[in-house]
Order: sequence, then structure tokens, then C-alpha cells
Amino acid sequence: MQPLTLDQRLGRVGQHIIRARLFLDLWSYFEEDVSRGKIIDTMREYNEFFRFTPHAYLVSYVIYMAGVFDKAKGTISLDALNREVKKAGNVKAQTATSVDALLLKARPIADKVVMLRHEAFAHKSAYISYDDVFKLVAICPRQLRELADLALDVANQLFSARGLQSQYFSELPREAAEAMMEALGKK
Repeated sequence: MQPLTLDQRLGRVGQHIIRARLFLDLWSYFEEDVSRGKIIDTMREYNEFFRFTPHAYLVSYVIYMAGVFDKAKGTISLDALNREVKKAGNVKAQTATSVDALLLKARPIADKVVMLRHEAFAHKSAYISYDDVFKLVAICPRQLRELADLALDVANQLFSARGLQSQYFSELPREAAEAMMEALGKK
């Protein structure tokens, strides 16, 4: 089987970052105090649907974002793509320095997200509880959002180096969730 081209892999990582942020925005909408306070009665009315929905959004974010920072050989990750774009000679020195600095800034948060994936969601450690993993990782929603922002900045700089179109986050899924909850609340 032939590997995907560099540009195809760059496109794929960009889409994973966009999807991760989409899931984070939906999780935030259903879980943050201000918005949840406005919709909790509707969520309770449809409890069987909403019981695990926010959790599914968080898991989806973690899986996508952990993949973006995966260190395993043969995976589509920002670190590997950065090296490959540099090797192809597409990156100017200033961009290379900027991307390296962003990846360095992202790494501590990414390591926490990867730990959540490995210990709490994907592998379910036999030695630490779900709640204790979150306590150990000590990550907050602001850091999750920052990681997505850093990742997209890196991806867009790599896209630019290759002459590809930048990608952007969209507020539309959260706006649709807000409209859905408003409609459900009126019934």
C-alpha cells in the first residue's frame, strides 16, 4: 500500500485539528457552568440522550488531538510532518523557528492529552482510576482550547509553506447546538 502524499497527510492533520476543536466546543457548551445552567432542565428532560453525550465529545477531542501529537512512526502527526516539510525544503528559516517554538509550547499540554487518551480512555489503565488520571493530568478546558489553537497555527504555517489553503475553526456546530437546545426547551 502506498503512503498518502505529504499534502494529503497535511490535509488530514488539519481536518483532525478542526474536528477536535469542534468536539471541544460542543463539550464546553454542555459542560461549562454558564451554558449548562441555561440548558440543564432540557438535558434532564432528554436524560437518556444527554447522559453520555458531553463525555463522547470530550473523548472525541482527546482521541483526535492525541493523534495530532502522536510520536509513533508511521502516524500522521505534526512533529513528523514538520520534519518532512523541512526536509522537502519548503520552510523558510523564520517559519521553521516559529513552528518549532509553537510545537515546544504545545508539548506539555499535548503530553497531558496523550496521557488522558492512554490511561483514561483508550487503554484504561489497570493501575489508576479514571478520576485519578484526571487529577494527575491536571488539565483545564483553557489548556485544551490552547492546544487546539497552537496545533492549527502549526498546521497553517506548514500549509502555507506548501502552498496549501489555511484551515479555520467554525462556530457553526456550537451555534447549531444552542439552537437545538432552545428548540427542545420550548417543547
